[in-house]
Amino acid sequence: MLKLQELEAEKVKLKRDPYAYVRTVVMRSLLFKRDDYYKMLKMGFGEIARFMQDSSYRKEINELAGKYSGADLLELALNRNLAASFSKLMRVSSFELGLLIREYAKRKDIEDIKTILRGKFTNADEKIILNSLTAAGTLSYGYLESLLKKESVEQILREVEIFDSATLKRLISRFNEKNSLSEIENELDKKYYSHLIIFSQSLPKEGKLFRNFLLKEAETINMLTLFRLKKAKLKKEDIKNFLIPYGEKKRDAKLAELADAEGIEQLSQSFTKTEYRDIVAKGAEEYKKSGSLIKLETDIYNHLLRQSTLLLHQHPLSIDTILGYMFAKDIEVRNLKIIIKGKQLGLSEQFIESQLVFE
Repeated sequence: MLKLQELEAEKVKLKRDPYAYVRTVVMRSLLFKRDDYYKMLKMGFGEIARFMQDSSYRKEINELAGKYSGADLLELALNRNLAASFSKLMRVSSFELGLLIREYAKRKDIEDIKTILRGKFTNADEKIILNSLTAAGTLSYGYLESLLKKESVEQILREVEIFDSATLKRLISRFNEKNSLSEIENELDKKYYSHLIIFSQSLPKEGKLFRNFLLKEAETINMLTLFRLKKAKLKKEDIKNFLIPYGEKKRDAKLAELADAEGIEQLSQSFTKTEYRDIVAKGAEEYKKSGSLIKLETDIYNHLLRQSTLLLHQHPLSIDTILGYMFAKDIEVRNLKIIIKGKQLGLSEQFIESQLVFE
């Protein structure tokens, strides 16, 4: 099962761990750069595989090449490499740092659980579901595979034991009523981020920047949720149920105000005095022209990625180095999957590029 409670009340001591920090800086240096993505946009699957063989993905590509090819080979290699990278961070870090890394990595557990739930809900082929799992968090591939053997969404949720009985009963009732996973998936995200925000409050001063970045990440997710649900014309009270609370009275009150905005135009105006002013203005303009939020979403993720870069460059010998790398690595895998899926679907280079996130 996935535990999200065990460290909330503890005070974690973050000792200096130069070895782990230096290893992380080296790992960060191996991430693909903007020019690398441009090169891959012009390649076929075979060329991309060979390109990745000359990178940090060499081991996974070589191990899988005898059994898989094309998009399957590349996506499996990405998942295994991500899991190996996070596992390596835990191995080279001190016990205290390892605890924090594990808590942060549980986001991958949540993603894998959602992948299994979607697969079960849509009766997708089991092999396809398994190939989509990263196992880059704290749950083993074997455990995730056992979840897939469960007969229903309810049985899966009971097995992972994330929710208390009252919450689980409510979610299953709504799921049966609406025949939709949206509320369950949202509750999983809220549970994870609420837990991590509370956990970050137990950290000493060395973890302050991590907490600030975490709040920034939650802020980003809430922004995207607000714009998507305003586009879908969801009721204001329903929108509020989908937002991640910050655990701070003033910030949560402001979040509620944003949910009360009348449509995307008024919501956009609410950001005119914030750091997101230009991003939202350009995204809203694009939405007026095309009805698409893709530019807004990509630009917001780019902004968050730049924040993670600051963690690395401003504090090269701190826990922020590790967390900044983990976020950037996750973005890299996301970018590569977008390129692979885009080529599978025959999408234009320009469209694929528009969805990529760069530093």
